[in-house]
Amino acid sequence: MISEHPLGKMMSELKNLKDNEKGQTSVEVILLIGSILVISIICGTYIYKISLEINGLYNQTADKGRLYLLNKLN
Repeated sequence: MISEHPLGKMMSELKNLKDNEKGQTSVEVILLIGSILVISIICGTYIYKISLEINGLYNQTADKGRLYLLNKLN
């Protein structure tokens, strides 16, 4: 009865993976973690570049506004 349930099938597959003595599961997990790491590094670099660009534009706008106000006071 348990094997008919989808969760039971999944549990039996996990038991089969544990019994795997060739190390294929370990390699797959290492590759999965490595690919997640590479993707996160690429996304982090992209987001960092965008934040630097936004910060630069903000500082440029703030400097222009400050100079405009200082010139208006003179």
